[in-house]
Amino acid sequence: MAEILPDLRAGSFDCVRIDPTDYDLWLDKRLSQGTAADDTWLASQPVFPAITLCEFIGAALLRKRGEAPDDRRAKATGFAFVSHGPDGIRAALDILMRSQDGGHIVTQGEMGPLFKHLKGIYLDEDAFAGFRGILRDYFLEIWPLALGDDLLGQAVTERRVHSLTSASKETGIGPAVLDDFLTEAGAFAPSDARADAHKTFDAKAWQHVLDEIPTLVGPIALRRAIGATLAELNGLKADGVLVPRTNVATIKSPWRLADGQALLEEWEAYAQPIAPEEPGWETIQLVHKRLDLPVGEIIAAIRTGSLRLGQCPDVSGYHGLVVGISEVAAFRAKAAPKRKPSTNEGEMTAAAFARSAGIRGKGQFLALIEGVTRLPCCF
Repeated sequence: MAEILPDLRAGSFDCVRIDPTDYDLWLDKRLSQGTAADDTWLASQPVFPAITLCEFIGAALLRKRGEAPDDRRAKATGFAFVSHGPDGIRAALDILMRSQDGGHIVTQGEMGPLFKHLKGIYLDEDAFAGFRGILRDYFLEIWPLALGDDLLGQAVTERRVHSLTSASKETGIGPAVLDDFLTEAGAFAPSDARADAHKTFDAKAWQHVLDEIPTLVGPIALRRAIGATLAELNGLKADGVLVPRTNVATIKSPWRLADGQALLEEWEAYAQPIAPEEPGWETIQLVHKRLDLPVGEIIAAIRTGSLRLGQCPDVSGYHGLVVGISEVAAFRAKAAPKRKPSTNEGEMTAAAFARSAGIRGKGQFLALIEGVTRLPCCF
């Protein structure tokens, strides 16, 4: 003091008077009077970690605004958030980690300096445990961290969040396909325009979708599995008897094999063997076209016992399941006596066709058609 006393008396150390910030007032009370005078959440935390977090978070916020983070302004800025505890800290982190597209930045960004210190010189400091826990809980909620990843010096024990980017890498499925599936399932809003890396979702809640996508198959594989022609599969799909897992047009493998196999097992349980020479039986798809009766209606009648279902020998799968033509015709007449004739483009009744072809003896022509229906069931 003796050495600097002349300068003190001369006013060499005098500075411009400034108003103390809330941080200045808090620190003065805390250092002079202890926690008893601290009416903020920081009363539960040691002084040095509190000062450190205020400084680093405040400096990060100033940099985010494009301002120079001098020490005093940084601490005052950080204090305005940190002094309110976990909610205040999370509010500051939301500002720092929010990306322009509305998602979260998946890198340390402006938080890099604080991360470096918490993982470095303060790694083993127990005094930082409270703050470290708050930060870990927050970043586990927004970052797509995998099992075993390091977060502030501790290994991640379970994945909580996926992004389209991380899910694509983990499953080997393109992000565009994943986006279509997850949007249709409800994980994303159709208007969600976040970048793939920022487009995050709850990993646990939507894991079943990620697990299911690789098991889906295209129409050829499904047809082979259930023994159906393309027309038969289209008929089942059109009437909602067999529903694809997804209706997104860009997805080429929309079918669950299990759905097709379950339906086939159900139908085969109804079916009774039909002798090869027994006439008057046709596949469900052919009867649908012949009588203009929806495939779904035919199958519903089979399920209620209104129609019998036969199984042709030596023909496996759905294509080997047949119904009696006359039986279906009688059912059609009884169920819908006023059913309008089909207006499908390109279709006409046998009588209309006979007229258009100039066949005069249309009774003979209709007899020919009737004879066709009496051919063996597997014709």
